[in-house]
Amino acid sequence: MFNIIIDGDGCPVIEETLQIAEHFSIPVILISDSSHVYEYEYCQIIVTDKGKDRVDFVVLQNVNKNDIVITQDYGLAAMVLSKQGNPISQNGIIFNEDNILGLLNQRNDSRKLRKQNKHFGHSRKRNKKDTIAFEEALIQCIQSIKEEI
Repeated sequence: MFNIIIDGDGCPVIEETLQIAEHFSIPVILISDSSHVYEYEYCQIIVTDKGKDRVDFVVLQNVNKNDIVITQDYGLAAMVLSKQGNPISQNGIIFNEDNILGLLNQRNDSRKLRKQNKHFGHSRKRNKKDTIAFEEALIQCIQSIKEEI
């Protein structure tokens, strides 16, 4: 069996994840730092101390082969892939060996531009299409893993 692990800091699709996980009878672990308070029945909640990347380290301690990890952090996604996990973004991007390097490079380029005080506007607001894309990707990932094991 496998788990779904949620990087809970700022994750907008927790409830959608819990609904889908419950439908497929998959255990969920929600990990966040102490600045967030969650009360959900259909998941195990792990609260970490506040600190840079603290939640990421706890996610990595809990991830096993085939686990699905919901995260918007490309660096964490890369580490999940190295542990044979299945990272998915809150917008439905299924991270894999084919796309992670490009995404990490894009993140690094953006960081360099920010250090030079070059900003290119704000991110667009999340919309219903993002949530639908996420739900479809999560279901696809679950079905794919179940076929493999």
